[in-house]
Amino acid sequence: MNLLQFEGAVENMPYIFHYTNINSILNTVIITMILGYFLYSFYQKKNINTNSNIKDNQIITVLSNSILSPLNNSIGISKVTKQDLIKKLIEFENSDIFLEKNISLAKLSSYLNTNTKYLSHIIKIHSDREFNNYINLLRIQYIVNKLNDDSKFINYKISVMADEAGFSSHSKFTQNFKLIIGESPSSYISKIKNKKTHLIDTI
Repeated sequence: MNLLQFEGAVENMPYIFHYTNINSILNTVIITMILGYFLYSFYQKKNINTNSNIKDNQIITVLSNSILSPLNNSIGISKVTKQDLIKKLIEFENSDIFLEKNISLAKLSSYLNTNTKYLSHIIKIHSDREFNNYINLLRIQYIVNKLNDDSKFINYKISVMADEAGFSSHSKFTQNFKLIIGESPSSYISKIKNKKTHLIDTI
C-alpha cells in the first residue's frame, strides 16, 4: 500500500466505523423486537389459559352455589323434616338419578319418601328453581364437569351428550345449556379445546 492508498483508507475509516455502528444498532433493535414478540406471545397465551380456567371454575362454582343455597322459608314443615329432606336432596344431587329421562316430581317424592308439596317447596327454596329447572341445572352441571374433566367426552357429538344428560332432544339440551351457561354447547366446547391447544403450545 502506497502513501496515497493509506491516506484514503484513513479518510474512509470514520465512514466504515459509522456504517458498522449503524449495523450493530439495527441488529440489536431487531433482536430486541423478536425477543419482545416471543415474550409477549408467551404471556398472552398464559393469560388466556388463566382466564379460561377462572371462567370454567366460576361456572361450576355458580352452579354449585345455586344448588347449595340455604333454606330460609317454610310452609309449616318441621325443622327435622326440612333437614332430612335437604340431606336426601344433597345425596340425590351426588347421584346420577337426575340423568334418568323419566324422572318426575312424583317419582322423586316417592324415592325420597316424602310428598310432592313438601319436596317442591324444599327444592324451590334450596335451589331457587321449580322442579324441572332444578333437574335441568343438575344435568347441565353434570355435562360441564364431564367436559372439563374427561378428555374423551369433549369429542362426543352434542346429541350424545344430550342423551347422556337425560334430555329428550338435542334442541332441549342446547336451549338449557345456553340458558344456564350463557353460550351454546359447541361454543363452550370450542373454548375448552382452544384452552388445551394453548396449554400444549406453551409446553
